[in-house]
Amino acid sequence: MKFFLGIMVALLTCFSSLASAQPPPTLKIACNVLAADMLLTVHLPDGDKTAALGNNAVPLKNGLRYTLNISKPGYSPYRKTFTANWEGLQQLSVVMEESIGLDGSAEPWVVDLEDSITMEFIPIPIGNFIMGSNDGEEDEQPKHPVSFSRPFWMAKTEVTQQQYGQFKKVPTISKKKGVPMPMSADLPVVGVSWDDAVAFCKWMTSNERMMGRLPEGYEYTLPTEAEWEYACRAGTTDSYAGEIESMGWFNKNSSGSTITVASKKPNEWGLYDMHGNVWEWCSDVWYRNYENAPIDGSQRGIGEDEYHVPSEQWGEKGHKIRFRNSDYRVVRGGCWNYPASACRSANRFYHTPTEKTNALGFRPILIWNPPKASMEVTRQITPEK
Repeated sequence: MKFFLGIMVALLTCFSSLASAQPPPTLKIACNVLAADMLLTVHLPDGDKTAALGNNAVPLKNGLRYTLNISKPGYSPYRKTFTANWEGLQQLSVVMEESIGLDGSAEPWVVDLEDSITMEFIPIPIGNFIMGSNDGEEDEQPKHPVSFSRPFWMAKTEVTQQQYGQFKKVPTISKKKGVPMPMSADLPVVGVSWDDAVAFCKWMTSNERMMGRLPEGYEYTLPTEAEWEYACRAGTTDSYAGEIESMGWFNKNSSGSTITVASKKPNEWGLYDMHGNVWEWCSDVWYRNYENAPIDGSQRGIGEDEYHVPSEQWGEKGHKIRFRNSDYRVVRGGCWNYPASACRSANRFYHTPTEKTNALGFRPILIWNPPKASMEVTRQITPEK
């Protein structure tokens, strides 16, 4: 009997050791509302205790009940009560309901690039618009509605040489043979390829996450051309978002070079130089028109079915018609050495991803791109009966 009891004690001790080695429940939250207030309350027998949450994973105590409250002016508050009855990490993606109008409920987002250098992002409201133009070039047709169900933030200006210099050395490029482009902190950076622009966005995302300044689920990226045109128009429907002479730099008023950013009037949403100064890279693959284009503002050219658009087909006269070309990326906005017509809100152009010219720059956006996993657990604990 003593031998049997000894074995039982040994087994119980072993199981107890295994149980104590199991990872505690941990919760990580990703919210679509930037800088929202997150409070977690634990319900204890002797009263509730509440603490503010940050962006890092929070260890919880197994079996206790918690209530999560997330709030932000202009948004419906989020509330969830749960019991911490899992092991390991559990991720919760929270989408707060409410549009992000420019009525004071949305706030600019400022990125600290170190050395007292910042980059400001302007909130772009949820909404819809008519993309394209039936009065412009063939590649701007057909006009079609596009709706945005998620907010995003766009850089207030084109990326400057000073801002880009925090990432890597500012490229030098010629205006014409033997004449370099001017170099100055507040001039837009040029000579930047699409690959360079994408790398800058990834660097900024990685750096901000490492410093704990970027909430989970957000990332910096290039805008889709739908996002770009929506932000450029800022609610307008004409060729330009205002009077072009007072808003944009093009070949007849630029004195033959790039100009200091934010030197002219912004559009109605506070974005500068959306017309002219430098062409701005977009994320999309080039398509010859808007047939079968997505209506949700998403990136074109990455879907498995390519929106059912063939790469090319034979035309009536025996020549090939190119519908899309994955070797090119879209650029928008016109530039300092092109006519004003190239700076229209609907105008489109393209370059290869590796191309670098004295008129190619970019401006990133900040978007909510939450983890695909929602309330995933490593292993569920079966509650004791």
